[in-house]
Amino acid sequence: MKRVFLLLIMLAALALGARDPDPKAVIGKIDDVVYSYADYNKILSNYFSYHQNQKGRALTEEEKAELNNRCWEELVGRYIYDKAIKAGKIKITRQELLREAKKNPPAAVKQIPDLQKKGRFDQKTYEKALSEASEFREAVLDEVRALYQYNKLLDAIRSEAVVTEDSVRVQWERDSEVVDAKIIFFDANRQTGVVPSEEEARAYFQERIEEFRKDDCRRYRYVRFAKVASPEDSLAAEERAWQLYRELQSGADFAELAREHSQDPGSAANGGDLGWFGRGRMVAVFEAAAFNTPIGEISEPVLSNFGWHIIQTRDRRDTEAGEEVSAGHILIRLEPSMATQQRMKAQSAQLFQLAKDIGLARAAGEMGLQVEESAVFQGGDAFIGGIGRDPGLVSFAFANPEGALADMFFAPSGDIYVCEISGVYPVYYPSFEEERARVMSSASSAKRGYLMNAKVQNFVSNLKPEQYLDWAERDSIMVVEITDHRKGDNISSIGKVPALEEALFGTPEGSFAPLISEPMRWFLVKVERHQLPDPAVWERDRQKLLAEARETARQEHLNEWYRQERQKISIIDNRRDYYDLSSTGKVIKL
Repeated sequence: MKRVFLLLIMLAALALGARDPDPKAVIGKIDDVVYSYADYNKILSNYFSYHQNQKGRALTEEEKAELNNRCWEELVGRYIYDKAIKAGKIKITRQELLREAKKNPPAAVKQIPDLQKKGRFDQKTYEKALSEASEFREAVLDEVRALYQYNKLLDAIRSEAVVTEDSVRVQWERDSEVVDAKIIFFDANRQTGVVPSEEEARAYFQERIEEFRKDDCRRYRYVRFAKVASPEDSLAAEERAWQLYRELQSGADFAELAREHSQDPGSAANGGDLGWFGRGRMVAVFEAAAFNTPIGEISEPVLSNFGWHIIQTRDRRDTEAGEEVSAGHILIRLEPSMATQQRMKAQSAQLFQLAKDIGLARAAGEMGLQVEESAVFQGGDAFIGGIGRDPGLVSFAFANPEGALADMFFAPSGDIYVCEISGVYPVYYPSFEEERARVMSSASSAKRGYLMNAKVQNFVSNLKPEQYLDWAERDSIMVVEITDHRKGDNISSIGKVPALEEALFGTPEGSFAPLISEPMRWFLVKVERHQLPDPAVWERDRQKLLAEARETARQEHLNEWYRQERQKISIIDNRRDYYDLSSTGKVIKL
């Protein structure tokens, strides 16, 4: 509430004029309340002045950014509070305003000389003036109302929170009951070296073939026209790289040629500069050329998967991480020329037209093109293996019969696909090869679980509980130690496991609970200490605990009320167009 009062003071203070942006520009709107640049900057300037006076020094740019956001949120808050007051959330009588005025005289009133005796504010003189001077009384009541209405509103909202003694005691008992324990944690997923053999994976697949069954599937046959450089394009790029290299050998400026010709947008504008880098940061062929070229020299063009590079090694240094070089490069990419792209489009269009008449497989054969098969897919799939992501292709496959030719698919990469439905499968059982990755993952998990389960059963069958911890340490089995654990707390490395929680709070001190099994995880719990709630402590701290719980509940209720009310209003915040809110409160000149 203090913040609202400060804002009211600032709104009444002398305004500092805005400059630069259009004073009528809209900084923001809260429902139908519009704040122009002039309006907001006037408020913000006084807000800055107040806080600067409070600190006794100039504000930093970061503080201005923070205060700018705080100022705006206080305007939003005041709108929400005013709206609630106007809607009748509270009622204020003159009698309670008068009581408040007598109890808490406004600060400005205390400074009036006529209300002071011997240089100090006199309460009796003040109350007499309230009683006898009607204009003075009304002015004071208006001043008191400005703050009191908000205090009363917030108190009224907070008072809606209901906290019973029983609920506080239940929570206190929950928080007061704690355990210390050691948990032997057998985690099958930690056996990263356990993988199935080919034979085991195939056997696993056959035993669970129904798990891999797919219903109502489709498949495409397709011809892909890749947007790649032709041999002629590659030769042209190579010749271009060597031409630039010869110019550099003749004395041309490296940075100027990089800015003009390099096709690496990240470095071209900086004269090809790549800064410092160590080994392992670049592709192998690039790294070798950069580190093997003497300082100040330029390498011959080298080819990587990005294209042709001409590298200038500018400096070299040794660091704690190893040797580093500072280098620049000129990149000539291997890209399809316009002529190559036009031929690709013409050939794909020719195939498409021919496939309409004689089918894709025959048309591709006549044109000497390779036909491929997509992965099998279902109606809910977004991605077609081998082709890519296109909802239109998926929809077409399920709306047309086998042999239907889809519209040409132009992939985001620039590749062009001519596709024909090649399979309609009411039920489809994939082959092991099609599901290899999935099968290997599932079979690996199953084998790890099987082996770990055997290890756990052997552990508990052949050892006595008093031996568990020593053998766990000997065998490097994870032991998780917890202290002051409360019900519902997360357990590091384990998480929240209901059966584990039950064992922690239901096992006698000094004992192991029975083995707890989860998929791929097993737990042996030894409870070291179990502290129960002490009724004497409750009786001793009862009033304090109730007061704290009620205050917490009241504040949480107020926060939730504010959040809900804020969601109900329309807020437009354009301040970022005029202020740098990331680090400063400085006006951005437009």
